[in-house]
Amino acid sequence: MVGVQKEVLWNRDYILLIVMGALTSTGFYMVNPCIAKYAVFTGATVAVAGVITGLFSITALVARPVSGLMADRLNRRLLLTAATAVLALSALSYSFAGTVPLLVAVRIVHGIAFAVSGTVNVALIATLVPRSRLSEGVGYYGLANIFATAIGPSLGLGIGEAMGFQISFIISSIVIACGLILSLFIHVKSPAQLPGRRGIHLEDLISLRVLPLAILGSIFSMSNGIITSYLALLGDVRGIAGISVYFTLNALVLLFIRPFAGKLADRKGAKAIVYPAMLLDGLALCLIGTAGSLGMILAASVCKAVGQGSGQLTLQSEALKSLPPEKSGVASSTFYIGGDVGQGLGPMLAGQAVDSLGAGSEGYGVMFCGSGCVFLLGILGYFVYCKVMKRSSCPSEI
Repeated sequence: MVGVQKEVLWNRDYILLIVMGALTSTGFYMVNPCIAKYAVFTGATVAVAGVITGLFSITALVARPVSGLMADRLNRRLLLTAATAVLALSALSYSFAGTVPLLVAVRIVHGIAFAVSGTVNVALIATLVPRSRLSEGVGYYGLANIFATAIGPSLGLGIGEAMGFQISFIISSIVIACGLILSLFIHVKSPAQLPGRRGIHLEDLISLRVLPLAILGSIFSMSNGIITSYLALLGDVRGIAGISVYFTLNALVLLFIRPFAGKLADRKGAKAIVYPAMLLDGLALCLIGTAGSLGMILAASVCKAVGQGSGQLTLQSEALKSLPPEKSGVASSTFYIGGDVGQGLGPMLAGQAVDSLGAGSEGYGVMFCGSGCVFLLGILGYFVYCKVMKRSSCPSEI
């Protein structure tokens, strides 16, 4: 009976964590698309508004290593509650930040809380679900974020335009506060300390074992950032109407694919998922680069959702499996560092490429196709990684 109990995925605390994640993510995505407009409203230039918006990601990136250390050394339930409380207060504080310096200060605090919250949430999954079903557990948890991205931005902007951005920020804070209440009922043991470990070491901040997986995961994040930033512009120069449907279809396919991808990764191993996922994601970028109609864009949307929804999920769960549960905090934070870098660096490099090639149909086409070819390097990198790890255990067998 004990062996059967260990294989149960849907326990009370895991369900609470998923619902809490859906609420906090929805509150976050209600705020994020409003920041640039609100900054301009408070007197910032468009350039300064862009800096304020991007400051969040930079702050989160810097805070990631420390957040992993905190998740491994402190009480994770209390850390989760504290980070969620700061997220709620940050959302509320935007409504009172009527000057650029105050907006900058709130944005920095918000970025730190976001980094800690995301890291400890994923670290908790490694504690709350059985190791044999970890990919599936991460997959179901990811549905909360997909749900949030589907409704949060439109909800935040809709409320902001109808009643003012201050009201939108206040409602966002209330939504996150509901997640805060749920976090009080999540029960989880504090991580056990590794014997003989004192002080802070580099491997407590960044895991060199996880870093290759983080780099591979960053390729998926890079492609996501490029598509989000430049798809609409490509649609304008090529006269493709209704191109925003890409994002709706992408979210719907992601909702469908993630649970199945997680189960398949647990049963068949990571290699059965990662290789085809990278091919599909690269194909999606090439389809966009050569698209002349909405049909090709929608085909790319499906390929992208299946590729990223299965590949990045599998790499993340393998990152958690590669370290013991008491080190899942640094495993989570290290993997997120790759995502932060890819999401931020991808659009920057792609923008430089378009500037060099010319901001016309051909320039965007070469940029998207070239970005798709990066996944060939990812496939090679994962092949080498598996070969290097084979003497101990290949990532598909961890």
